[in-house]
Amino acid sequence: MDQTLGSDDEFRCYEYRGYNVTVSAEQGEREQWLPNIEVTREGQPVELDAPEGTGPYWATRREALQAGLERARYLLDKRDRTPLDLRNPAR
Repeated sequence: MDQTLGSDDEFRCYEYRGYNVTVSAEQGEREQWLPNIEVTREGQPVELDAPEGTGPYWATRREALQAGLERARYLLDKRDRTPLDLRNPAR
């Protein structure tokens, strides 16, 4: 997985199984952070099957970015029906 950090960890971009994923984070009213995930493939937006604007919220931007990366991987594996053994080789 190739990963690039934005300035001051403002966003993270990476390639995962042919998808280009960008994760940013925005701070809510109560100073908690929520990740935003954008995915494209071959220049076209990819819709992920996930409710919008749902938590959990995170205490720091860095935590929200990391959680967004993990969430994106999970949702893409689910979307492509990747077998559990490939998603979690430790099993």
